[in-house]
Amino acid sequence: MPSIFSTYSTGENRVTASVLAVLRSLSLGRIERLLAAILEQSEFELVRFQNQPSKGGAGVPDAIIHSSFRMLLETKTVRNGLHQKQLERHLAKLDGTAEANQFLVLLTPDDERPKLLDSIADPRIAWTSFALIDQAIDEMLGDHHEVVSEREAFLLRELQSMFEAENLLASPNDVVIVAARSAWPEYNDLHAYVCQPNRPFQQVSRLGFYSKGVIYPLVPKILEVHDDVPMVLGQHKGALGKLVDYIVTESRRLKDESYKLILLSPPDSPDTLKLAAPIPNNQRSKSGKPTAFTMGQRYASSQQLLAARLTSDLS
Repeated sequence: MPSIFSTYSTGENRVTASVLAVLRSLSLGRIERLLAAILEQSEFELVRFQNQPSKGGAGVPDAIIHSSFRMLLETKTVRNGLHQKQLERHLAKLDGTAEANQFLVLLTPDDERPKLLDSIADPRIAWTSFALIDQAIDEMLGDHHEVVSEREAFLLRELQSMFEAENLLASPNDVVIVAARSAWPEYNDLHAYVCQPNRPFQQVSRLGFYSKGVIYPLVPKILEVHDDVPMVLGQHKGALGKLVDYIVTESRRLKDESYKLILLSPPDSPDTLKLAAPIPNNQRSKSGKPTAFTMGQRYASSQQLLAARLTSDLS
């Protein structure tokens, strides 16, 4: 089904117009929550409603409604698309306004805050990504204390669908590579990755393993992700249930404790990416000493892994 935003112009103008169309259709509370997520402010008010704004004196009103706010929005639909001179022009435009609260919001598909912004020391700049807005929408729609109308939910989901259709959410890095001294042999046995509950990962489709100075040549596909799974016999169904029952029976983890379980394609599965050989780590610190490729988790693309001969080829 085509997006309801398909009538807008193409490129950045289409995306910006779609975001604004949804925002202006939401209730004030929902607008404030999304803007708070964008600005990374837990408390944010577009409009303040205040009873008895002052006590004593003459002419005291019963209530006051006030606001002093201006936000400029710059949207980019390609990574690394920001330009310093353009941002300086936007900031200069804010200099000529009288609002107490001023923001220049930069909306881009970058996975991390662009390094360009480190050289522009202006507190009015706020960066966010389409992926972070997508996450904020999911959290709002999943909040049982947030009363979202069917119309608002529909518009927000349509906006998320447009982000996906425009390839604004997908990262070029589709593989998370984890430190795997014990995880690598465990994968070969369980066809799964087990770690602490609710451990955050970027949105990826594959998981790789690094240990003993190499990235191993099997990069399985992620089949299922379960963030918080108690190790209890007979409580879970399907492939997850079989895995949990085996882990508990074989005492692989503490009984009744919770873990994150990522079910993976087996080594011999056609879904498992097979590299030509292990990728040796040749990374060095600034002082020239050998360093690990990762001590926790790190991201790469499947295409990079297929072409790499050394881990330095992944940088």
